[in-house]
Amino acid sequence: MRYMVLLCGMLGAQTILAELALERRQPRPLRAEYVQADGGLVTVSYKSPTSTRTFALHKYDADFRPEWSQELFDQSSGEELVHLAVVDTQIWVFTQRNEGNRWLVYAYIADLEGRFSRKGAKILQIEPGMRRFELKLSYAPNRQYVCLSAAIRVPADSADRVAFYLIGRDTSFAGEWIMPFRERELEVRRPIQPSHEGHLFALGAVRVPTSEFPQYYLMKYLPESQLTLTVPLEVEGVNLLEPMFRIEKGGGARIAGFYSLRRGSSQVQGLVFARVEGAGFFLSGVQQTLLPTEVLQRFLSERQIARGRGIPDLYLDHLIPRADGGILLIGEQFYITTTTFRDFYGFWYTQDTYHFDDIVVFAVDAMGKLEWFRVIPKTQTGTSDTELSYGVLVGPQRLYFFYRGYARGVGSQVFVVAMEEGGEQSSPRPFIPGFRASDVFHRRLVRQLTNSEGLLAYTQGRTGRFVMMRLGLN
Repeated sequence: MRYMVLLCGMLGAQTILAELALERRQPRPLRAEYVQADGGLVTVSYKSPTSTRTFALHKYDADFRPEWSQELFDQSSGEELVHLAVVDTQIWVFTQRNEGNRWLVYAYIADLEGRFSRKGAKILQIEPGMRRFELKLSYAPNRQYVCLSAAIRVPADSADRVAFYLIGRDTSFAGEWIMPFRERELEVRRPIQPSHEGHLFALGAVRVPTSEFPQYYLMKYLPESQLTLTVPLEVEGVNLLEPMFRIEKGGGARIAGFYSLRRGSSQVQGLVFARVEGAGFFLSGVQQTLLPTEVLQRFLSERQIARGRGIPDLYLDHLIPRADGGILLIGEQFYITTTTFRDFYGFWYTQDTYHFDDIVVFAVDAMGKLEWFRVIPKTQTGTSDTELSYGVLVGPQRLYFFYRGYARGVGSQVFVVAMEEGGEQSSPRPFIPGFRASDVFHRRLVRQLTNSEGLLAYTQGRTGRFVMMRLGLN
């Protein structure tokens, strides 16, 4: 077994604090989580790369040196790996197993020394019925709570319900959140998130018969009293487009999103910024800002702008607070094209192509005024979205955007763009020395670890080596 640790190497503005290299004969991580208590890393993989039956749990220290490995469970029992989470000094592995029309959810709990306190303990029973079943996991902003949740089946026209399992430093319990809307009206758009205090937040879209766009509500659930607080996100004269929220200390939240002014259109024409106050749980400080012409000119012709068109296919991905009370909104242009063609033998096929284009960053001050915007140009297409799109890491002084692309004279590479607090940005530069076209960039493993550290991983196609890097961010 060969591991490589590289300390304090430099690649531009990012410091490589540690590097883990797994050779072809070593199992690859299927899940990875940061351990806030000691700065280490926990991963779940198959026990060996040639077997997909048995799973194993691995613990690494802050320098990515292996500390221990423990066998988890055998997949032949019908269990499926779902999620991995770390709360304080407890490691939680979640699995699920189907029994007819219900799903059973189990937990494996270990400490940082590899000692199990529970193995295969049933924590939830979910009956999704005909609805698509998806078990979601999310952390509180301070990572002191984690929530596992899933929609459950309810009779027609009854209140929508979500089953959850909430884990804190000194507590863990199952519950059922009964939403104040009927199932056929409500769609929870973002994963349920726990707050600093262990309360639950959800953003719901409620269908309105008189409108083509839903009415959005922010909901807060207090498990100790089984009370739900609700506030409508109402902005007169605009159509909100998939807003986002970020929980703050004290029980409140920041709300931000794009909006359209044209009836039935999802083209972005402006930004909305607001707060939900923790005390009283009401909407305040609502500000809406039309995108200036210089923003629209990047994506539209003068004729289109004159006709009132907005930016098409732009979706909001991140809401990042700024130290001065403002926020950064990060979005990306995304769309899918479908092609139908006939092969040599006369058979017809349909193929979807994914398009991930420009990244757009908007800086909004504490009063909701747009200060600046920046565009990171890129064009990515493929029949699979595995390596497409981008990852972002937030340092104390700048943002770092990572994406796979191609440049003449460079070839296929993982590029990084650094963006300063004031909007100054670097040119895209190659980040991984020796990266080849056959290598695989694990974009979904780009992960924020702390306020000054992040995670990035790739696989070398020629050697089969899996490389995970812990980065120090300036």
